[in-house]
Amino acid sequence: MSHSPRRRPPYRFPQLAVQCRWCRAHVGELCTNHRGTKARRADTHDTRLTDWDRVMSTRCPERICQAAADQPCTLTPDVHTARITAALTPTTTP
Repeated sequence: MSHSPRRRPPYRFPQLAVQCRWCRAHVGELCTNHRGTKARRADTHDTRLTDWDRVMSTRCPERICQAAADQPCTLTPDVHTARITAALTPTTTP
């Protein structure tokens, strides 16, 4: 017998769905100070917010999802890893 995946409550900030590249806070965790000793409760780092904006402005490449830009991914409470990778991969322009 298989169980359906547990629905995660919404994040306090939607950008918690991506990892912070500044303080290395994991998905779902609040950002911390540079020593990792105190959580930021009022906001997140600007880098994380910028990454979230980039992810949400990218179409999800997952074949089963294909969520349009500015739409949440389907079938998962978080965004798909492929979407995050596609959004944060640098592109070269000729």
